[in-house]
Amino acid sequence: MSKTRTYTFDEQTCSFIEVQESKKRIAYWALAIGLFALVAASVVTWGFDQVIQTPQELALQDENEALQRQLRSVTGRIDVVTDELALLQNMDKEFYRTLLNAGDLSEDVLQVGVGGSDPYPEFSRFSVPTSSILTETASKIDRLERQLLLQNESYRELAGLAASQQVELNEMPAILPVNGRITSGFGIRFHPVLKISRMHPGLDFHAPVGTPVYATGDGIILEAKSGAGLGRYIKVKHETAGYITVFAHLSKIETGIRKGRAVNRGDLIGYSGNTGLSEAPHLHYEVRDLQNRKLNPLFFFAPSVTPAEYERLLAQSENTTLIFD
Repeated sequence: MSKTRTYTFDEQTCSFIEVQESKKRIAYWALAIGLFALVAASVVTWGFDQVIQTPQELALQDENEALQRQLRSVTGRIDVVTDELALLQNMDKEFYRTLLNAGDLSEDVLQVGVGGSDPYPEFSRFSVPTSSILTETASKIDRLERQLLLQNESYRELAGLAASQQVELNEMPAILPVNGRITSGFGIRFHPVLKISRMHPGLDFHAPVGTPVYATGDGIILEAKSGAGLGRYIKVKHETAGYITVFAHLSKIETGIRKGRAVNRGDLIGYSGNTGLSEAPHLHYEVRDLQNRKLNPLFFFAPSVTPAEYERLLAQSENTTLIFD
């Protein structure tokens, strides 16, 4: 009797009958064995994939790591540019807008961040490290781009304001009218001719007769003639800026300088002298507003001289008590 066969005793025929397995049971066994083989093969394949990589896979891994390093480097450089841009924005706010009397940019305009909780969904299909660095880099680039656009608009606005104010800026009496030290400042001084203390409404500059005298800002000649106390003098009106400058005790008025003539800052308009109510050769210089109120000319020189030079001029004007006119 074969060991691989199974028999059963039939009482009716009094004989052993071989047991036949059903086809259904055989199919079940075959399916189970097949599934086991498939799982085993998958486990073995996964194990080999974790241990053994092809040269192409290794190259792709190195390339991915190199790209991530490069992205981190780019992100660092973006941070440097962003910091430099912040310095420009601060200069814009604290200096240019103050100088041009421009209002601050609104907070709504300043909010230039990227909106949305996940503005870069296309990166989600990558691994977490790759997705994170791509998202960080893209976010910084987008913000930097918006900040650059914002700063460009700010500079465009400031350029427009500067152009509109250029005439006024050119008319400001900002330079020294003559090459000479200040011998008398603005304020109460003792008059050497009248022998009394009275208001000295300008600055006196030591200047030998014939020293060139220059217009201190763009304007129109209002008067160019001789008077009693001022001697030979010139008045220049700076309409847009709102000032009048006076140059007195001149020895000569430059040819062509007459009422109605336009002059520019730095133009030669006359020569210093000792005419009128004057005790010594010098230039008497005044700045007035359009209501004829006298202003201290020294305050207008600050933009055209260095801080050290301004301190020197200030000391000269404050350390004098005599006037020559």
